Amino acid sequence: MKRYDERVLGKLLDIYERSLLYSGKNKINRTISMAVSQKTLPEYFDESNLQFDAIHQQLEQLEAEGFIRLVWKNRKKGHILEKCELNMERTEDAYRRLRRKPRKQKEEEIVRICGRYRGKDRNLDGFLDWVQSRIEEGASIRRYVDEEEPEAFDRLCRLILQILSNQEECFLRQFSIRLFHDSKTAEKDISRAARVLAEFSLEGRLSDLQEEEILEEYNIYRNPSWLMMKGKGRFRRQTEAGVCDVDLTAFSGGIGLSNRDAGSVCWDPGSRPDAVVTVENLTSFHQWEAGERRALGIYLGGYHNHVKRMFLEKLYQAYPGAEYRHFGDIDCGGFRIWKDLCVKTGIPFQALHMDLETYERYRRFGRQLTEQDRKTLASMMEDPFFEGQRGLFHRMLQLGVKLEQECIPY
Repeated sequence: MKRYDERVLGKLLDIYERSLLYSGKNKINRTISMAVSQKTLPEYFDESNLQFDAIHQQLEQLEAEGFIRLVWKNRKKGHILEKCELNMERTEDAYRRLRRKPRKQKEEEIVRICGRYRGKDRNLDGFLDWVQSRIEEGASIRRYVDEEEPEAFDRLCRLILQILSNQEECFLRQFSIRLFHDSKTAEKDISRAARVLAEFSLEGRLSDLQEEEILEEYNIYRNPSWLMMKGKGRFRRQTEAGVCDVDLTAFSGGIGLSNRDAGSVCWDPGSRPDAVVTVENLTSFHQWEAGERRALGIYLGGYHNHVKRMFLEKLYQAYPGAEYRHFGDIDCGGFRIWKDLCVKTGIPFQALHMDLETYERYRRFGRQLTEQDRKTLASMMEDPFFEGQRGLFHRMLQLGVKLEQECIPY
């Protein structure tokens, strides 16, 4: 038999725990009640369901035990229920009857876990502070934490801390085995961990990244990541079979290096390109022709990660006299990627085809700015780094249009 008495009592406790009365912010006596409706108790209104009498019997017994008070429509007892009210003097007994922990007890357990991890990493501390302050305010933490599963919250904190401290390049399942001794455990929480890092990490740019990109920033990969390049350049790599020399001009469509190999190449100083061009999106990289035969093109795939930064820094050490340019979207993300590239690598990249003239030529292919785009552009106009782009940003705000680089033929 279905336990309608337990379901109703549980819902009343849910309502109570969400109320100001529970948090102590409402000192006025207030009734905690649940309307009996199609939404709260659909079986009660289903004529094909023979539960009507069973519901009455169970709830009347619950009332007799002093846990609730039944309110009948038109005050006709035994006719149609209007609502159920919780007896506030018996709430502790109600928790015991359902073998349920009070919300405060569950919150205290979450706070204890916060204390266990606080101080281990400043990026994690921001998240823990948010969780604890929300609990103190009586607000919900369900966006990231299920109070019913403190073990899952502990596992999430442990996962985030391990991601933040990871230095060695590895695949996600390897990472999971090292941490949990199970190849799939980390996958259950990895999306939530990435969202926490995007929102609370001190490194603000993570908020612009996709889940995969956030993981790559900490040297964790679901699958092998490739760095693609084409144009002018020659490098050497030592292998077990001997020295391997590669001349990029022999590959018109370019070649790809895995992350594991990208850090071990040595560039030939005698084969210096006149320009090194980083390209944000794959389609534009394929469109990019080394018609400028003395240019080297590199596909970044959005924000650069640790491996790509090291690769570019090594390239800059080999060819400091080359011109360094970045070609990306004419939108907030594209310009922030360009800034991040300059700041993180220390390489003086100049923007390529990300100017007012290009914008005016191709703006008919653009998309509408969102409200968030407008706020971000207004903020970027105050950033000294983008001093040369203020005229372009003003025009973008005026027309309400942004451009993806794929519409710009290279």
